Amino acid sequence: MKRYAIVTGVSSGIGKYIAEEFIKKGIEVFGIDIKKTSNSKVHFLKCDISNEKNVVEAFNKIKQKTNYIDYLINVAGIFCYKKRDYIKNIDKKEWDKVINTNLTGTFLITKESIPLLENSTNGNIINLSSEQVVFPQVRSVPYVITKAAIEMFSNVLSLELLENKIRVNTIALASTRTNFIKKYKKDPKVFKEIMENTNKEMPFGIIEPEDVYNLVEYLINEKNKITGQTILIDSGILAKNKIKR
Repeated sequence: MKRYAIVTGVSSGIGKYIAEEFIKKGIEVFGIDIKKTSNSKVHFLKCDISNEKNVVEAFNKIKQKTNYIDYLINVAGIFCYKKRDYIKNIDKKEWDKVINTNLTGTFLITKESIPLLENSTNGNIINLSSEQVVFPQVRSVPYVITKAAIEMFSNVLSLELLENKIRVNTIALASTRTNFIKKYKKDPKVFKEIMENTNKEMPFGIIEPEDVYNLVEYLINEKNKITGQTILIDSGILAKNKIKR
């Protein structure tokens, strides 16, 4: 039986990598993003996930091709809208943009996916969080709040979907080698330097998209019995910081 997946944030980074690996395994991928993906094998749907009308329209197109989805991988998100800042300096537009994209966007995509996942024999939802939920940093409050909320959202969702045998898990990530912060560091040399320094600072090296996919692949396996969990991939950075304290 053909398998279908929805992957958000499909045009770059982790979302792109997961979609490519899924396709290699014969999984049909509906890719959602505001920017078109370069992978012609992805069924691309241009969509602002924070816009309910956009999301509903995207799912109407998906429903024309299939009445079920096996995997929903919610990757899309932003670190900040224009710039990171302290709470006293954050303007409401910055706050709203991060909350609406990361949290409301995840909610809208998930809500529309549930009826399709209920028709699958191996429904799985995987959301992405951050190590900042347990080790927060200054000037990141809108981002951290969305990730903490996504973890609780996943917990409640796992309870609600238990009878339907749909598993819901969260992967929390420390620094990962993607272009996630590239738009905030426009100078390629600066971006490269940040990646190199981060790689040196992390005990087991910077997290790669492949590391994330390996866990995704494990979690969606039909023999897996894990649900309602947040699994942290941090390359030992939290342990390192505990030692420093």
